[in-house]
Amino acid sequence: SPAPVKWRVPAGARTVPAREDPTGQLRSGLLVTPSAAPKELGDFPDARIFVQVDESGPDALDRARNAVFRTDPFVTAMTLRDSTQAAGFSSIRTGLFFGAAAVLVLIGASLFVSQLEQLRERRRLLSSLVAFGTKRSTLSLSVLWQTAVPIVLGLVLAAFVGTALGAVLMGMAAQPVRIDWPSVLGMTGVGAGVVAAVTLLSLPPLLRLMRPDGLRTE
Repeated sequence: SPAPVKWRVPAGARTVPAREDPTGQLRSGLLVTPSAAPKELGDFPDARIFVQVDESGPDALDRARNAVFRTDPFVTAMTLRDSTQAAGFSSIRTGLFFGAAAVLVLIGASLFVSQLEQLRERRRLLSSLVAFGTKRSTLSLSVLWQTAVPIVLGLVLAAFVGTALGAVLMGMAAQPVRIDWPSVLGMTGVGAGVVAAVTLLSLPPLLRLMRPDGLRTE
């Protein structure tokens, strides 16, 4: 190892707060340029250069690695990312999302069938309500609530149970808990679409059953 070298820090050197580098380490010490450093230190073999690459361009990372190799073939080039996602887990997540969406669609179809049966059974009641002055918009909103309440309760319960179970599993693996908000918002959008579709499909039968003909009897 080289012998220690004495060097007086200039009186005008500034003191700045330390912050984490891209690798997540909090560095401390002196930042000295080669021209200001004492000559006895020799060369600086341990040098690290951080480059931010615009990955929107084609083959940006490969071009950066090629530039490093042309400069020095023995230099090690590494890629730093905040998070990485394995292709296998991404495929599983996509499959689970479409599976859950398909389940919501099936639930919506079941609600639509039960909605039609209830409307047919309440044909005389609906006609009577309209004859006594009940607004058609009020009856239409009742169809919306009958579809929205079960789906909203199901989504809230699924989100709560899924988050709690995921937090327990991540705690057992000593990993921080992170909620995938895009997936949660995506499922919320699918649920809202199912509610809107069932409501719109139920409106034409509802309007037909609210006619005065429903009061006729033999």
